Amino acid sequence: MRLDRRSLLTGFLTAAAASALPVGHAVAQGGGLRTGRYTYEGLGTVNTHWVETPGGGLVVVDVQRDLTHAREALAAVRATGRPVRAILVTHGHPDHYVGLGLFKEAFPAAETWSSPTTRDTIRDDTYGFNAFMRRAAPGDFPDRLLLPERMLAPEQTVEIDGLTVVAREMGKAEANSASAFYLPQTGDLYVGDLVLHRMHGLFVEEATTEWLAALDRLAVLFSGPRVVHPGHGASGPTAELLGGQRDYIVTARAIAADEFARSGGTEEARVRVARRVTERFAGYGFPAGLPDLVGLSAAGLFREFDRPGRGPAR
Repeated sequence: MRLDRRSLLTGFLTAAAASALPVGHAVAQGGGLRTGRYTYEGLGTVNTHWVETPGGGLVVVDVQRDLTHAREALAAVRATGRPVRAILVTHGHPDHYVGLGLFKEAFPAAETWSSPTTRDTIRDDTYGFNAFMRRAAPGDFPDRLLLPERMLAPEQTVEIDGLTVVAREMGKAEANSASAFYLPQTGDLYVGDLVLHRMHGLFVEEATTEWLAALDRLAVLFSGPRVVHPGHGASGPTAELLGGQRDYIVTARAIAADEFARSGGTEEARVRVARRVTERFAGYGFPAGLPDLVGLSAAGLFREFDRPGRGPAR
């Protein structure tokens, strides 16, 4: 059973087209520097984060899935009255990079940063989303995508307007590459989709073993993060969010392993996994805007288990 890529793309489109109300612009104190978040209600909610810099500007992390929500995020950022000094993109899933050109147009001096893998994923349209959206929703998708201009090394610390950003490449997990950004001055950790808060995980990369290892590495690489800011869902205490993400992956793997052992990767087994995971994590949202996201993830787990040397054990 292979990934139904069209179903996944349709989910992104559904989320992009959904009528939604902006949520929050809530701010929190961190080392004297305020942080903020834009998101919205409905299917496919995704975060744009920002943090104040000592030099009076902002660093923005991720910039939405479509032009409608990117404009709302940009309005929230402008409402702070501070200029954007840099934009960081955590990974190459489209709901995190589509608004890059819109933000750059509004703040031409802002530096745009990502890992080389993330830049290449956007440029090469690895997931097929860019071409799909240009056909399906041309008025809500840029004719030309802006690529991040500055590349991050796997282990790099940069100073942006007086703010220290410790960037680490976490490898394949929820996406084909993931960057984490830690701010030692404030204790804030921005992780993209390595951590989701009360949201169902997307396992189509067939890399949950790597994802669990990346969560282990987060705890080792960054000492004393105060707050974790996820790609989807509310920010919160480090132990709670990292522990919750680990519990979700381990539990989903165990359910899938049970069904896989009974009947292999059949369609009936996939449906049972989706039902059991959805019941176990009742009330969790769907970050890709696709109600069958859990079923797609179940298929991804079966494919992962079926690969030589992988199996369901962890």
